Amino acid sequence: MGILEFIVATLPVVLVFSIPLYAINVGHRQKKEKMAIRKLQEEKEVERLKQENFLLENKQMQMELDRIKEEREQKRLVESKESRWLIEDEEKDPL
Repeated sequence: MGILEFIVATLPVVLVFSIPLYAINVGHRQKKEKMAIRKLQEEKEVERLKQENFLLENKQMQMELDRIKEEREQKRLVESKESRWLIEDEEKDPL
């Protein structure tokens, strides 16, 4: 009966110590999952900010491009008006 007595003596000890170890393990997994969730939320926020920044930059670049096109068109109109009415007077020698 040595083995049976050993099992009867050690089984309650193992059960008593396994409960806190299980609780520690569960608590650790929960903390790890919370950290992973927080990391995903932060990454989502960063991606949202990147997307917003991208849209703002595109809008700003489009406005700049439109402004440059408008300036070029006005410059082209001014140059065409000036060149249309520009008459060079050449004096001819009356020989």
